[in-house]
Amino acid sequence: MSRMVSGWGLSIIRMGGGGAICPAAGARRREYALMHASSDTSGVVRRRFLKGALAAAAGGVLVPAVAGPSWAVPPVGQRVRLSVSVPGAVMATGLQPGRHTLSFTGSRMTEVLVGGADWVRLKTLDFRIQAHHSLFGTITITTPDISTAPLSILRWVSPNELTETWYESLRITFERSADQAGPFVLLTQEPFKATATMPSWPPPPHITNADGSSTGGALYSAAQLPTFTAEDLRTDFTAFPATLGQLTS
Repeated sequence: MSRMVSGWGLSIIRMGGGGAICPAAGARRREYALMHASSDTSGVVRRRFLKGALAAAAGGVLVPAVAGPSWAVPPVGQRVRLSVSVPGAVMATGLQPGRHTLSFTGSRMTEVLVGGADWVRLKTLDFRIQAHHSLFGTITITTPDISTAPLSILRWVSPNELTETWYESLRITFERSADQAGPFVLLTQEPFKATATMPSWPPPPHITNADGSSTGGALYSAAQLPTFTAEDLRTDFTAFPATLGQLTS
């Protein structure tokens, strides 16, 4: 059962045990309030009205009828697969001298976990990117069987700005090193860390155009570049510009 009481430019809607105070629609109601405001020189009538409004909604929840900025976090349990593109990754490795430029592509599957009022945790369920090089064959970066990285954090900075701090333990596998057969497997000792700012989450699909330019996605800036080790072998990345966007298929 619902009941509406109007006056002074406000409407009070009560349903069951809940209630809402919301701005009245229509110019007529506002004009009526303005015409009679001068007679309420002491403000007593207005205060009595508002007091009555609050009493009428006792036991309910008073909320603005006009929605403000949306701070709703993604639902816990939501899973999203993102494309991952890392063009222009620069690597130095003890397998072969010099610096090597690689272009990785792949995907990352994330799950939303409980956080706070304006932030959530993101857990990586699957991560796999690959690049190809004449000396190393296929180079694959995945997550290891055991991760030491903290969960990533997605936080709302403002209604149209979110930031993600992405942490990931990584494993790199080289198919070969020149004529020497592999695989060569190395692990990060410290988690990879990168941050990105985006207007929404998931970030929009990342599209690479025919001329090589790209649109969409979110660019992650590395705060901790990946360094991989295995016994006396080491591989360092000096550039790792990752762009992630929602996969639509």
